[in-house]
Formats: sequence, structure tokens, C-alpha cells
Amino acid sequence: MEQQGHTAIIIGATGLVGSSLLAQILDDSRYGKVITLSRKRIPNNHPKHENYIADLLDPATYKEHLKGDHLFICTGTTQSKTPDKDQYYRIEHDLPVEVSKNALQNGVQSVIAVSALGADPDSRFIYNRGKGDMERDIEKLGFTHTYFVQPALIGGERDEKRTFEALWKKVQKFIDPLLMGGLKKYRTIEPEVISRAMIEITTNGYPATRIESDELKVIATMKS
Repeated sequence: MEQQGHTAIIIGATGLVGSSLLAQILDDSRYGKVITLSRKRIPNNHPKHENYIADLLDPATYKEHLKGDHLFICTGTTQSKTPDKDQYYRIEHDLPVEVSKNALQNGVQSVIAVSALGADPDSRFIYNRGKGDMERDIEKLGFTHTYFVQPALIGGERDEKRTFEALWKKVQKFIDPLLMGGLKKYRTIEPEVISRAMIEITTNGYPATRIESDELKVIATMKS
């Protein structure tokens, strides 16, 4: 049977946003195939899903599979999980940039990556600086369409333990209702909302390259 619809490639499909994105794309008729690259096998036998085992820090293990229309990058780590600064930067910056570079060489024309609110190459905070560097260097590659979603604190329950994040989420529940006007972008955002917005942005196009948290919530309600 001839394949219908777009082909999506998801990097980071086992994380909060990535797993939600995979589920939504598999249920979206605009996509005919979903390719995921991961260190461990993803237990999903959906006929649209192709899962390949890969070391995302080694292009030789995945480059041949980076063939499709839309590249979704949902990778990331924390300083507590990856305390070594060099390794942290490799995951936050080098990995998504290298994957993007190889995807572009394979003919992929659209990339959308999960970044962070406040991403800035000149930030004094290592997290925001790493995301800012990632945005800058992927944008330089020259995809036909390049987008970065910049969520605030992401809700949901993670498989891995993030003590500080879990505590802050409890505090944020009380703060969120107080964030009004221009401060709304700092409210917690759910992974399902981020992933839905990412799909709408890539399939329909969007006038901005960087889309902040409050704007993502609006886009997520505009399914065509």
C-alpha cells in the first residue's frame, strides 16, 4: 500500500514531551510514518511506527534512518543527572545540532526542537545558555523551516527522579493563578499541550521561529 501523509522523525521519544508527541502523531492522519531513534527499544507495535536502536552521540548508528519530512527533537538532561559540564553540553547542544545536520544532509526540510523559556547564548545560567547555543547553531544550518518551542516549567510525572523539579512543581501550583498578563508565559505547561502545538506548527507552518509557552497553549487549541 502506498504511504500517505508526512513522515515524522522523533528524537527523545521516551521523555515527557517525546512520548506524548509519539502517541499523538501515531493517531494523526496527517502522518503516514513515525521513525524513532532511541537507546532502548520502544514497546510500540503500531503499524506506522519504526523504532531503531541508536547512540545519538554517534551519527554512524543513526544517520541512515534520518529520512523524512519533519524532525522533532525532544532531548535534554539535567545538571543533577549529568554533573559533568562537558557531557552536559554534549547532550544539550552537540547532540541536537549533530542530529539536525545529518537530517538536513538526508533531505529533511523541517526541524522543530524543544528549547526553554529564556534560552540565550549569553545567559549566565548554563541551562539557558546551552539551549540558546543549540537554537543558534541549528538555525544556522539552513533548514527550509526551523522552529523552537520555549516552554516554561513542564508538568506531568517523569520516570526519573528530579527532586528539585518535583518540589518546584508543587510551589508552582500556587503561583500559576497569580501570573497574569505578560507573566502568563511562566505558568506550568503540560507535555500534551507542547506536543500538540509542535504538530500544528510543523504541519501548518508558523510565522515565528521561536514560540513561547503561552503562545504554545493557544496553538494547541487550533487543530485543523
